[in-house]
Amino acid sequence: MSTVDGRGPLRDLWNHRALLGRMVKRDVRGRYQGSIFGTLWSFATPLLLLCAYWFFLGVVLQARFGATPQVAFPVVLFSGLITHLFFAEVLGRASGLIFEHATYVKKVVFPLTVLPWMTLATASFHLCVNLSILLIGQFLIVGSIPPTWPLIFLVMLPALPLLLGLSWMLSAFAVFLRDIQQVVPLILTLMMFASPIFFPMEMVPEQYRPFLVLNPTTVIIEQVRAVAIHGELPDFRVLGIYSIVALVVMSLGYGAFVRTRKGFADVL
Repeated sequence: MSTVDGRGPLRDLWNHRALLGRMVKRDVRGRYQGSIFGTLWSFATPLLLLCAYWFFLGVVLQARFGATPQVAFPVVLFSGLITHLFFAEVLGRASGLIFEHATYVKKVVFPLTVLPWMTLATASFHLCVNLSILLIGQFLIVGSIPPTWPLIFLVMLPALPLLLGLSWMLSAFAVFLRDIQQVVPLILTLMMFASPIFFPMEMVPEQYRPFLVLNPTTVIIEQVRAVAIHGELPDFRVLGIYSIVALVVMSLGYGAFVRTRKGFADVL
């Protein structure tokens, strides 16, 4: 039985970094191809979304998020939503990734394992745009930025190997089981409502909280808010456990992809 080198994902990233860079640029530009404002939409869309949250939820409804000051509610909501959108962009594209690049499958020299790296890099670009909007909006709406804000990048780091692993799994299995393409959007919708985006964890009855923690976005959303909104240090114990699980998932996902990719051309 063949084994998969655990260093494979990083080796692929390094060996094909130039190719990956070109693919990411083309992927980002292709999304806005034909539009008048081009990639400016990647900034305009989250900005308009945050403005809508601020006006309707903060000004009109004067909604609150637990004990958080009322004025910060749009920022708290936006911070959770952009975290979910980061996960949703990577996982939402994963099940159709091989079909989207079917012409590459029969090219023996093309490294198919870089495709999830490409979607992760594209999603990371959009995440950075959203975080910049969050930073500006937080300063304008709340009036201050906590010194722990830069730790948001450290908090997001454990999500990367998890998303890579899940992306390799979904993209590989969806080739042979196409129902996955229909199931993934439903799961992502459930993930959105089963995470503390629209409500604080304190509102959830204690016996149900472990189920929400199983949602991979929950820990990241909670830690993002801790450092970016509340000015607290992240829970390194929780992030450590999350990182271990994420690395295991990445290894399993990469192994599943490598072992099944030889059959892609026969199915497509």
